[in-house]
Amino acid sequence: MTLIVSATGAAAFLFSFLMLWAGLGAMGIRYSLAVGLAYLVFRLLLRLWLSYTTSNESSALSESLLDVADGLRLTPDIVNTIREGGAGGGAIADAGGALSFDEFAFVLVAAAAVAAGFLVCIYVVWTAPALLAEVMVDGLVMSRILKRMNLRGGAYWASGALKRTWLPALLAVLFFGIAGFALQRIVPTADSIGPVIQFLLSRAG
Repeated sequence: MTLIVSATGAAAFLFSFLMLWAGLGAMGIRYSLAVGLAYLVFRLLLRLWLSYTTSNESSALSESLLDVADGLRLTPDIVNTIREGGAGGGAIADAGGALSFDEFAFVLVAAAAVAAGFLVCIYVVWTAPALLAEVMVDGLVMSRILKRMNLRGGAYWASGALKRTWLPALLAVLFFGIAGFALQRIVPTADSIGPVIQFLLSRAG
């Protein structure tokens, strides 16, 4: 999960760079869109992980579980019960003197928003065992059980993953959007974080 989240973060940076290259200079909007698009990459990576798991050693585990399920003679009602439980540029303002009260306030807002966004990512990694277990059950075991029972299956893993990740994803979009807005309020001419850092370092010096 750490690898998946890291790849998702890299995708967010890539999307942000591409949007900046396309001319979207509003950092708040760009960061929110980048995180939202990266969430789609996160879902895709979960699907790839499930495919990899299906084709490797976990298949033996799923077959054992299916043998137990066959022994219990699962009915459609029981199946339903299980499922329900289951870096750009930009001009820099002239430096000189200490930060104003407004600048300092926006620095605090940006720092708090970025910290909160990373805490959301850490939370996703922390809860990864439960998420991956649910994805495996919904996408691997349940689909095979339904197939053996001649019932129509579906992408159950997608709804389970969405249920567990939509709120962290929404919070990440909001937090990084707030961070981008606050950073651009510090240096209105900046279109990326680099000029803001240079501005803050020049004021600190």
